[in-house]
Amino acid sequence: MQFLLYNFHLFIYALLFVGSVLQLGCTLSTASQLQLEANAIINSGWWNLSHSDSIYDICSWIVGITCNDAGSVTHITYMYEERPIQLATLNLSAFKNLEHLEVVKSSLNGTIPSEIGNLSNLRFLDLSYNSFQGKIPSSLENLSKLTYLNLSHNSLQDEIPPSLGNLSKLIYLDLSHNSLQGEIPSSLGYLTNLLTLIFSNNKINGTFSISLLNIMYLQNIDISHNLLTGSLEPFSVKYFPLLKSLDLSYNGISRAVPMLLCDILYLNLSFNNLNGPIPYCVSPYALMGNNGVCSNIPDIQIEFQFQPCPDSQKKRRTLVIILSITIFLFLAFFLLLYLRHNRIAIKNKHARITETSKNGDLFCIWNYDGGIAYEDIIRVTEDFDLKYCIGTGGYGSVYRAQLPSGKIVAVKKLHGFEAEVPTFDESFRNEAKVLSEIKHRNIVKLHGFCLHKRMMFLIYEYMEKGSLLSVLFDDREAIKFDWKKRVNTVKGTAHALSYLHHDCVPPIVHRDISASNVLLNSKWEPIVSDFGTARFLNLDSSNRTIVAGTIGYIAPGKLLMFFSTFIYLI
Repeated sequence: MQFLLYNFHLFIYALLFVGSVLQLGCTLSTASQLQLEANAIINSGWWNLSHSDSIYDICSWIVGITCNDAGSVTHITYMYEERPIQLATLNLSAFKNLEHLEVVKSSLNGTIPSEIGNLSNLRFLDLSYNSFQGKIPSSLENLSKLTYLNLSHNSLQDEIPPSLGNLSKLIYLDLSHNSLQGEIPSSLGYLTNLLTLIFSNNKINGTFSISLLNIMYLQNIDISHNLLTGSLEPFSVKYFPLLKSLDLSYNGISRAVPMLLCDILYLNLSFNNLNGPIPYCVSPYALMGNNGVCSNIPDIQIEFQFQPCPDSQKKRRTLVIILSITIFLFLAFFLLLYLRHNRIAIKNKHARITETSKNGDLFCIWNYDGGIAYEDIIRVTEDFDLKYCIGTGGYGSVYRAQLPSGKIVAVKKLHGFEAEVPTFDESFRNEAKVLSEIKHRNIVKLHGFCLHKRMMFLIYEYMEKGSLLSVLFDDREAIKFDWKKRVNTVKGTAHALSYLHHDCVPPIVHRDISASNVLLNSKWEPIVSDFGTARFLNLDSSNRTIVAGTIGYIAPGKLLMFFSTFIYLI
């Protein structure tokens, strides 16, 4: 037991000894650091040491030097103009804890040493109003804690280093009154905490605002007396609620003054290339020297030498005229395209209809949505079963067919024995040709056709009321077919014939207008059908067509006969 107690005491003494050694080491290290800092101050030649009792106690007697509790230098402020000094004579590497370095109006010359990037704890750096030359050292990017940087009023040259964009905590940046040139680096857009940016009195060029649009909280901007170009519009859209001060005077900014700049407390856009009227919220002082800016207030015109604004009504009328002409030209262009497309479509359709295969057969099935197929017609009519037949004409029978889509059509089928008769075959093909070339609300619409030696049928839109003849000879339907409907039937039929005779090129002669060939839809509107005997009329030819049509309705007296019969039945 005594042995264990002895060893425990021995262990405690050993720990105390090691702790003392470590504490002594830390003390020696701190003392060494303080000695390095004192030597750097003494050897710099910046301060007069003749009146000092203890030259190594720098924290107690040198004005402008502040130390922490351990005696290490944290602040250096130097503002003497007695004699020229150089920053290089101050051993910056010695100040590991330096947070504030301010050497202003001290005739510093030469270049800014790259060793300044070793001050890793630096938060405030002001070297303004000196005589520094050369480039801004890229080593400044190592000062990650820096919030304030002022290098203004020197003779710094070359471009603004992009490395300044790693200084993410920077709040204040002033590089004004130097000889910096080139564009504002896009990397400055990463300075998301920046509140104040001053680049005035340099030779900076490029488009304004391109590299600054990502900075979220900018409040004060001064880039006056440079060579900037571009427009204020994108910048004003992003920053007008935040900005307190904007000075872009003496640049080459162009275009109109955005109204969104009204909320800025201090605005100076003088001596640029801006144009347009002065916004009501902007002082004329802020726009003086812009030759394109105008005003209709006489006092402002005289004092600031602004031109009068052009008549807005005259300008508006000019714009309306230009816009109207432009719209007219566009419409004319699209109309020509439509007519050309329509002419080509008709030509192609005519080619499809007149084109024959080797065995002289034609086959074409279509409708408004391209959904009709030959198999559909055969299936829904059960191979033209008699129970679907709704009428029989001079040749062929008409069937009612409800397609899979739900649409109802009328199918006119040529009987097998009739297909062997050349006259019937020609009439069927002629009707397909004529109806595929015309379109009128009072002429039956052809949805498709099949012209084959073993199967010939035409597909029309379905007319619910049937033919005019069937309505007139049905007592109940005739009662519903009142005077107004009958007059409209005469007018609609006349419109259809007028379209055929005067609007079609070449004109078309129906040659078989009769009450059985005028159909009525569900709205009692007349639809002219049966174009089997119709002919295209060649106006340049003296040839006359042969007599054709239903007996009793033969042209040219057939239309008169049709109306006479119609009026008689009324």
